[in-house]
Amino acid sequence: MVTVQIGSETERGETSVSPENFSMQGKDTSLQPPDHPSARDRFRYKIWKALRIFRRDETKFSIKVGAGAALYALPSFIPSTRPFYSYWRGEWGLLSYMLVCSMTIGASNTTGYARFLGTSFGAICAFVAWKITSGNVFALAFIGWVMAFCTAFLILVKSQGPIGRFIMLTYNLTVLYAYSLSRNDIDDGKDEGGDTPIILDIAVHRVVAVLTGIIWGILITRVIWPISARRKLKDGLSLLWLRMSVIWKREPLSTMTDGKPAIAYFTPREKLELQRFLVHLETLHTSARSEFELRGPFPDATYVTLLSRTRRMLDAVQAMNLEIMKNLTASEGEMALLAYTLPQRMQLSARISHLLSVVASSMKLEYPLNDSLPEIEHSRDRLLARLHRFRQDTTVSRLTTDEDYALLYAYVLVTGQLGDEIMAIIGELSKLFGILDEDVLKLH
Repeated sequence: MVTVQIGSETERGETSVSPENFSMQGKDTSLQPPDHPSARDRFRYKIWKALRIFRRDETKFSIKVGAGAALYALPSFIPSTRPFYSYWRGEWGLLSYMLVCSMTIGASNTTGYARFLGTSFGAICAFVAWKITSGNVFALAFIGWVMAFCTAFLILVKSQGPIGRFIMLTYNLTVLYAYSLSRNDIDDGKDEGGDTPIILDIAVHRVVAVLTGIIWGILITRVIWPISARRKLKDGLSLLWLRMSVIWKREPLSTMTDGKPAIAYFTPREKLELQRFLVHLETLHTSARSEFELRGPFPDATYVTLLSRTRRMLDAVQAMNLEIMKNLTASEGEMALLAYTLPQRMQLSARISHLLSVVASSMKLEYPLNDSLPEIEHSRDRLLARLHRFRQDTTVSRLTTDEDYALLYAYVLVTGQLGDEIMAIIGELSKLFGILDEDVLKLH
């Protein structure tokens, strides 16, 4: 269930949402106690409430990753399996497992792919370099410089950071390990040639260990309490739109009509929270690209459009807030203008808030939208018509100067931009879920 908590400052047009409440999971109110609960019900509810920490994704993630690491390392503590674990360098696989495990399935897939590809290529480079140089320290130093230059180019120019890092990591570890064996600096390398290291065995052992760690990590993240980046992205967009719906429901200009200095209807804290949350959604979008589902590929282009439209809506809301804060005290002309257009502005704000709630519900439920939704343009036209009548009526506009119209014209421009973005989002949701018709509403 998605909820938005409104703080105690609602009566003056502000809300305050704590970071822990402004999350994709929201606050679960499905088990609120009844009006007259029994002692047993109160006890059960207290237990359920006390265990809420175990319903958080962070807690589930830490438990399953820790359990997976313990299971992977278990053979090293059993005498009968310890030689096998040591021969195939299980500690390298355990490290790979810890690196691959990420919060979402998509992030684990992305990291696992980059680590396996980088490890394989780095092991091949290490094998070739060792064969060419026969372990000569100066030749290895030069080839190491070449590898560092190539991987830096891959990371900085080609933007392949994970692959480049894993290539360099595997090359360094393999070559340095082989060189340490040749110098008798390591005592446990007899199964890999001892002071005459077998570079092929070292490279194969590292690749196999990394591959098993990757597979184990993907299994853990996929099977035990899977956290889908696709679902978190969908729920996060729904929550963000619903949050913006509540913000716009306040009617921005209403804070100037009570005779007091204007206040921000969109506080700096809310701005930071929303922008930070949108950045988090963009990160989830990157992870969602690497998730594979039987129902079809991830609609990447659609979600790119949805995120860009959402960012433009946030920018429009912030622009309106900055315009209000330029003039903290409304003049007599502005007061008369705002009072004259109050019904139309309230209707326009309610329409924007309503449509944002509708698209949030559609995204959350993955349900088609009705193709006969009300348009914002009609309410905006009525506001413009009311504004025109105000200009024509000299009895009510006698105190209003041209500068007094600037704020309301900015409001009209911002609502027009919001309307365009919302209608574009509705079009993208129609591509995702279709249009509501009789076939969708068949009763089974």
